[in-house]
Amino acid sequence: MENIHPRKLAGYSLIFGPILALICFFIQPGGILQIGGSADPLDFTAQMKIASNNATLGIITGILTPIGLIILLSGIIYYIQSMEGSNGNALSRLSMPFFVLSIAGWSVAFGIGIGYASEIITNSDIGGISFGINIICSIFFGFGGILLAIAASTREEVNKNISYLAALAATVVFVSNFILAFTPESGTTFQAIAGLCFIIYTLWSILVGRSLIK
Repeated sequence: MENIHPRKLAGYSLIFGPILALICFFIQPGGILQIGGSADPLDFTAQMKIASNNATLGIITGILTPIGLIILLSGIIYYIQSMEGSNGNALSRLSMPFFVLSIAGWSVAFGIGIGYASEIITNSDIGGISFGINIICSIFFGFGGILLAIAASTREEVNKNISYLAALAATVVFVSNFILAFTPESGTTFQAIAGLCFIIYTLWSILVGRSLIK
């Protein structure tokens, strides 16, 4: 394991990082699958209750989701660096700060969720901060995803049409969360849309990861 090539490790990161994050995203309490119950997106008191009533799952997913995202980020950084001096370099480099900031922000939001689950945080209004962080981070991730997928479409690692599909999914994440900022009551609907788009982007990431492992 200590002799694993950085390229292969990046490939595994692009495969297993998003899978871990996606699974935890779907099974978190009160999430898309509504495990433990569901609440209106602006009913932060109800959301806090769901988190505390399902503390174990909330804490585990709150820890593992950022870990998965950070593993994914490691793979993304290597992939971007591998484009140095070749097709897609400029766009991919521009995408990096958007990925870094989005994942850093999501980590903070999940930290708030852990605070709810463990009942360290008792002020439900803090949920509004987490909601706002999730919106801007999703916008950042979507924009970074668009840039990286378009950059990848100029290369040979993955079929160009699949990269275009990933870019489209990232565009939907970007646009839907931009709209969500003006219509926060639509949070449940847009969360489901984002979940579908993240599935598509995860599949694309897996294909990129496989190309790096070969």
